[in-house]
This record gives sequence, structure tokens and C-alpha cells, in this order.
Amino acid sequence: MVLDLTTAGGLDPSVAATMTEAVATAATRANFFEVTTQKDIGTALGMERQRQLTGCSEDSTSCLSELAGALGAPFALYGSVAQLGDAYQLNLQGIDARKAQPVGRSTRIATDLKALRNAIPYALAEATGTPPPEPPSKVLPYTLIGLGGAAVVTGGVLFVTSLTREEAALNELKLAQTQPTFQLKPASYFRDEAAAVQQMRILSISVAAAGAAALAAGIWLMPTSDSGAGFALVPTVSGAAVVGVFP
Repeated sequence: MVLDLTTAGGLDPSVAATMTEAVATAATRANFFEVTTQKDIGTALGMERQRQLTGCSEDSTSCLSELAGALGAPFALYGSVAQLGDAYQLNLQGIDARKAQPVGRSTRIATDLKALRNAIPYALAEATGTPPPEPPSKVLPYTLIGLGGAAVVTGGVLFVTSLTREEAALNELKLAQTQPTFQLKPASYFRDEAAAVQQMRILSISVAAAGAAALAAGIWLMPTSDSGAGFALVPTVSGAAVVGVFP
């Protein structure tokens, strides 16, 4: 059962509502739990009826955890979202409702709400003691970057080669002007060289442009670490362990 996140630091309550939905969605996608939310229970029973059944006040998290156990939910997840100056902090804690014991705790800090939302799957894994999400594959970005870099270099080599051929033809023409006895190649040769140089330059620019596009696409597609900085308090047989995650 995912309980509604609370707010702190003057944060708009609508942000907590959005984050609660994001946490529930992430928990569902993780495929470790059958997820229900406080909103689902509220829709079914009505909030006033919930409080009557459990004797809870409106903001009592412990009573809501008892409600989760009464409804057959073996685990409850609750937490808060706070604004700390220009940063945002997400706190999640998982509870074994049957044993009334913590399962895990996670704290994530991000510079904006989008980054904080992207960190939810990692915070959820820490708070529930489940494996974290698989990191996104980097095969495609690295392939694009490698091919793009090679294409840019190839385009540069072709362009330099075209300059070299053009310079050789011009030097030969100059030599014929300064040395009348010099045996000059036929005019068709120079026309062919000029056409070849032009084609080589067009090809070099096209290859370099395609390479630059592939390089930019690879950099843009390169997955970034959205897990954010944070730590988790995980119970162990002999006590508890603090696990840190720092990008």
C-alpha cells in the first residue's frame, strides 16, 4: 500500500500528490508487488470511514500502516517531499505491516523536480529492499559516437586530399608558365582533376556532416545517471547498514 506523501518546506501539496502517483506507478512497473494506494482505498471507503475504522487522525501515518495490514497489504510505503532552498528532497520508507518493522529507507536529493522524479525507481528499490532498475543500454550511443567520429575523420582526410590534388595541378600549371620546355599534360587531364577535386570535396563535406550528426545523436542518446545522490538505511541480521549512492 502506497500512502500519500507529505510535504515540507512550503512545497505545493499538488507536488506530493504527483510524486505519490509516480511512486505507485514505479512500484507497479517493478513487478515485485501488487500495488494499491491510499487514494484507491479512499475511493472505496471514503476517508472519514477509514478514520472511523482505525481510530486515526487525518495525518496519522502509523494508523494508516495499520489500515494497510488490516486490508491485507503486507507492506506499506510512506514518505515526504520537501523543498530545501533550490533543491528538492524525497524521503521514502518501507514498512512490514505484519511485523511492524522497517524494510528500508531512502533519501534522494535533486536540483529539480524532474530529476527527483527520475530518481524514484532507485529510491523505491532502496526503501522496499528490492533490486534496483537495470541501467539503460549504452550500446547504441557508443556505436553512434564511434561511427560518427570515424566519419568526421574520414571527411577531413578526403577534404585534405582534395586540397593536395588541387595544389598539385595548380603547381604543374605554374611550372609550365615559368618553364616553356616543361611537358604539360593535356587539358582533359586538368578538367578531369578539377571535376574529381570538386566531387571529393562534396563527398568529404557530406561524410563529415553525417558523422557530426551521428556523433551528436550518440551524445544526446547517452543515458545519464538519474538515480541522484542519496543513501538508504537497510536492516540486517545484526542491526542495520547504511548504503550510499553518489553519482
